[in-house]
Amino acid sequence: MKKAVFLFFFLFTLSGSVFAQLSRNQIDQIAASVVQIVALANGEAISTGSGTIVNATGMIFTNRHVVEGADDFAILMIDDMREVPVHRFYAGLVGVSNDIDFAVLQINRDNRGQDVNPDNLQLPFVPLGKSDMGHGDRVYIFGFPGIGDGYLVLTQGTITTIENGTISGQRLPVWYQTDAEISPGNSGGLVVNEAGEFIGIPTAVQSEGRTLGRLGGILPMTAIAALMRQENSLVQPSQQPPQPEPVGSGGIHVDCGANISFDNGVEIIVRQMRSGFEYTATAIGLNGFDPVLAVLDSDTGRGLCADDEPAAARYTASLPSTGAAAASNLTAQVRFSQTSGQGMADVSLVVGGFENAAGEFLLILEGMAATAADGKGDPFSVRLTPGMVASGVPLTVYMISKTTALDPFMYLADENYNIFTFNDGTQLYCDDAGTDQCWGESRDLSNSFVPQINGRSLPGGPYDAMLRIPISDFQIRPDEFFALTFLMTSYQQTTFGDYLIAFHVGTQ
Repeated sequence: MKKAVFLFFFLFTLSGSVFAQLSRNQIDQIAASVVQIVALANGEAISTGSGTIVNATGMIFTNRHVVEGADDFAILMIDDMREVPVHRFYAGLVGVSNDIDFAVLQINRDNRGQDVNPDNLQLPFVPLGKSDMGHGDRVYIFGFPGIGDGYLVLTQGTITTIENGTISGQRLPVWYQTDAEISPGNSGGLVVNEAGEFIGIPTAVQSEGRTLGRLGGILPMTAIAALMRQENSLVQPSQQPPQPEPVGSGGIHVDCGANISFDNGVEIIVRQMRSGFEYTATAIGLNGFDPVLAVLDSDTGRGLCADDEPAAARYTASLPSTGAAAASNLTAQVRFSQTSGQGMADVSLVVGGFENAAGEFLLILEGMAATAADGKGDPFSVRLTPGMVASGVPLTVYMISKTTALDPFMYLADENYNIFTFNDGTQLYCDDAGTDQCWGESRDLSNSFVPQINGRSLPGGPYDAMLRIPISDFQIRPDEFFALTFLMTSYQQTTFGDYLIAFHVGTQ
């Protein structure tokens, strides 16, 4: 591991501007270092992504979410951008970062599985960049998106946004956004500047449902370099990834490895989450509660865990059910993408207490949008557990618009995803919280706010929605799967835009 980190710094320090201007021939040279990564589990392909060879011995940089859930990696390369890539090597995992969406692979076998000597490979690679990027600077993005029919795809655009963050006490760029097209499969690939320097990794896509506007997210090389200066910045993921187990006496059990596990988890299943887009889940503990957050593939149970996230330590919120939620260095956060290999798949968000502590938390999910293609809406299933019921905390769900164009509408769904209706004809939905268009106890959200990943608070408004469901009378057996499903849409499905969803939950 230390050898790999030292080699990274050797490359980063000595690399400089190689190309004065990006030409067709230089594009071909750069493309030769971009690989398609096929993630394997027990010999079966589970997902694909992109990566970049960064030295002649076959070290590959990619995203952490590209390698998650896999135990081996097939490496496909090209000789000609007009031909599909060919399986040339296998690679092993050097390590992943727990702080950013970054991972390192090392080519170690040929395509027959025979060991190779990395020092003899002499592979094409791209120099790591040190250049400062500015707004409007041109970038070129290489990768293997699914819509490219298996071919290496090149897109280009400009840097539209630069977000600074603090790493090791230093303020520096930790996120770029670009108008260059990025699609599922591009993740982990290559972003170069006009000098041909490796300046970042394409990592995510964010879209705005009303206008269909899209911006791609890039993990900057500056952030990678700063974190790699820290000792033990790369770690080996647990051999047994976190997996939810059947409900016990209190809640769902998740073992995160590294001596972190919990038995009182609360599971919220995001139904049919779209691949290729980035989402952020944040768990804020209330009244001193220390939450642990797991983001898991609902089918395989594999995924990520997070305990205390420094980037979210200043997050605060104020909602009718929580009151003022103070900032805390115990806040947990995960940025993630749906990487099942399917266009749409379920993702589980599971929150429990560190060392099984009881308490309350606010779980916030960003990255959602109401669009004309949503059908009845976006479904979220909250799995009730004995621990939730015993906590005595009502389940409260909020839908808060990020744009004035969207009029949120939320309802509890029946088995056919229609509005749940009581025998007396009363329907359980909320249009505008605090009015008679909202079932049960609710309040106008105009004086409320929740945090966002851009560091700014998102204020609530009079058209946002809130549902408060008393659950203390529910009788839940430990071996029972019982979930309440909420549909998020807009009033009469005539308005569209991004929104944030928040769950206030307790666990025993």
